[in-house]
Amino acid sequence: MDGYAQKVVVMAISIKELHSSLGAEIGGVDLSIPLAPDVKQEIDTAWQRYGVLVFRNQEVTDAEHVKFSRCFGELEVLPETERTDSSLPEIFILSNVDSAGEILPEENEAVVFNSLTWAWHTDSCYRKVPSKGAILHGIEVVKGGGGETRFANLRRALEEMPVVLRDRVEGLKGQHSWAWMRSHRNLPEMNPAEAAKVPPVQHKLIRKHLDGSESLYISPIYMQRIVGWSEEATRDLVDELTGWATQERYVYEHSWEEHDVLMWDNTWTMHMVMPYDSSSQRRVMHRTAIAGIDQVI
Repeated sequence: MDGYAQKVVVMAISIKELHSSLGAEIGGVDLSIPLAPDVKQEIDTAWQRYGVLVFRNQEVTDAEHVKFSRCFGELEVLPETERTDSSLPEIFILSNVDSAGEILPEENEAVVFNSLTWAWHTDSCYRKVPSKGAILHGIEVVKGGGGETRFANLRRALEEMPVVLRDRVEGLKGQHSWAWMRSHRNLPEMNPAEAAKVPPVQHKLIRKHLDGSESLYISPIYMQRIVGWSEEATRDLVDELTGWATQERYVYEHSWEEHDVLMWDNTWTMHMVMPYDSSSQRRVMHRTAIAGIDQVI
């Protein structure tokens, strides 16, 4: 016990900024052991400031991944159970590799589902209260190009948005739908019990956070329509907002190394995976989602 306690005490966090808009690499932390309160607080503070945190060389088990994630809130469980771990349902599996270690065929439903992440989105926007954040473990990562994850700062994008565009967005609500997201790849319908868990929900396009800050809130792959608008008019505005928010000055692109763990704030960022050849390049990622709380006005 004394040795374990000493291991916690000697942790000393280092923080390296990765992009002028968001993103920082955190050093000096071992995610496989419980966090001392001061270390947890330093991570939380950095998370709030940088939005995306990168922890390198973290060969954690799924159980350790879940335990670390719970330091920051309750965890969500994905509505579709075939993409979760039966023993640890908080683990959402994004993989193109089967249990025997073979790459799945491109027409496999899991592979098709994974390709939906190649579009900009925010996690859990289909819930009445979207997730606070996510923690993703890169178990097998793409080598040779592709598979990077891009993150966009929707808080700064709103702060610097032209007044004319902001005026058009003010007061609008978007309707987000899990079922509509699945329709982009003609995936089979969910069973009624699963579908009942995720009816369409509405969220304001401008989020007013309890800390006084504001951010744009869009999730193009899920956002079926702006309430009261046609789908065509919705697409035009969403495409314009996406183009504005994903300019280089607002985006950090993460090039994965094996056993990177990424932690991002879902309340003021959105993200996407860069396409890769899923028929030949292996990618195995395990994710947890930290449940949201009513933190917007």
